[in-house]
Amino acid sequence: MFSHRFDTSWSTVETLSPSRRTYDVGDPAIASLLWDPHYGSAGGLDASVAAESAAVKHAVFANQIFPIVPLYVTSICAEHCTYCNYRVENKGVDVERLRLGDSELLHEAEFLISQKGLRVIELVYATDPRVRVDAICRHIELVRNLLEHHGGGMVGINCEAFDEADYRQMRSAGLEFAVLWMETYDRTRYEEVHQGATKKTRFEYRLDGYERMIAAGLKYFGMGVLSGLSDWRRDWAMLMQHEAYLAREYGRAAAILGVPRLKNAAGAKLTDTGFIPTAQEFVTTVALHNRFSPGTLPFVSTREEWDVCLRLSAGGGCLFTFNCATIPGGYSLGHGGYQFPTLSFDAPLYAPKLMDEGFLPRFDWSTEVFESVRALEPAHV
Repeated sequence: MFSHRFDTSWSTVETLSPSRRTYDVGDPAIASLLWDPHYGSAGGLDASVAAESAAVKHAVFANQIFPIVPLYVTSICAEHCTYCNYRVENKGVDVERLRLGDSELLHEAEFLISQKGLRVIELVYATDPRVRVDAICRHIELVRNLLEHHGGGMVGINCEAFDEADYRQMRSAGLEFAVLWMETYDRTRYEEVHQGATKKTRFEYRLDGYERMIAAGLKYFGMGVLSGLSDWRRDWAMLMQHEAYLAREYGRAAAILGVPRLKNAAGAKLTDTGFIPTAQEFVTTVALHNRFSPGTLPFVSTREEWDVCLRLSAGGGCLFTFNCATIPGGYSLGHGGYQFPTLSFDAPLYAPKLMDEGFLPRFDWSTEVFESVRALEPAHV
C-alpha cells in the first residue's frame, strides 16, 4: 500500500531540484521542474513544456476531446471539509439540501442525454448517510440502462473512498470508472481541512483507495489534487510519485487526471490559502503532467474560464465539461445553489465553438479511448 511508503516518497519530493531538462515518460522526477525559478513565468520554460505537451497529445489524439457531464445526486453531507459549501455546518448559505429520487435522477439523465447529447455521466455524491453502496449501485444501473436505450455510453462516480468489496459491488452494477481526488498530500494540512470522524478524515484510507479499486477489478480510475489547499508544487510532485508507484506495483496508471483549482465557495470556512497557483502556473503544470503520463486524460472543468479550458485542451486527449450544475436537479428540475462556483458551456452552443478552435469533440466515446492509450501509460515504458 502506498500509505506504507508515503514517508519515503514525501522525503524524495523534498530533495527534488531542477538540475536537468530532459526526462523519460513516466519519470516522476520531471516534477523537479516545478521548482525552477522560471517556472510559471510565461517564459521559455513554460513555452517548451506547453509545446511538448501539445505535440504528444496531438500525435495520439489529433485534437479529439471527450465530453463528460457531472450529475449531482445528493447535497446532504456529513463531512466538515472547511473549503466546501456542502459542509454539514453550512445551514443555508447558497446551498439547497437535496437528494434525488430515482425518477428525478432519470429525468436529469434523460435531459442531458436527449437534449445535450452527453453520453458519459459522472454521478457525484456528497457523503450522505442515507445514500450508501446499495443506492449508488441502483443509480448506476438506472443510468446505464438509460444510456443503453439511447445507444450506449458510460457511467462513473465521484464520491468518498470505499472498501474493496464496495467497489466490486459497484463494478458488478455496471460502473466503468471512479474518480477520487486526494485533495492534498500534505498530511498535516489534510487533517486541518478535513475535520470530524468520517472515513474521509482518515488520510491513509483515502491514500490507499486506488489500490482497493484495482483489487476490486475496476479498470479505470481518476487521481488528482485540489490545487490551492496546500503547497501545490509539492502536491503535484507527490501525485506523480503516487502514480509511479501504482505503475511499478500494479502495472496500472490513472485513466483520468483531476485538475481542480480551489475556488472560494459561499458558506465555506476556508476562503483563501495563499497557495492557489496562477492560471499560467496551473496550465503549465497540467502540461507537465501530460509529458509525465501522456495517456492520462485531464478533466477540464467549468471551474475555469473558457480561455483557460482551451489552453488546457491543447492537442486534445482530455475530458471536457460543457454543461455543469453542482446541485442535484440543477439541469432540468429548477434547483439552485452550488457546491463551488462554476460556469456552464451549453454543449449545443459551445461544441461548434470548440470546432472553430480546431478541436474535435467526440460525444460517442467510451472505454475504447482509455484502452487505446494504455501503451502510453508510465507502466509500459
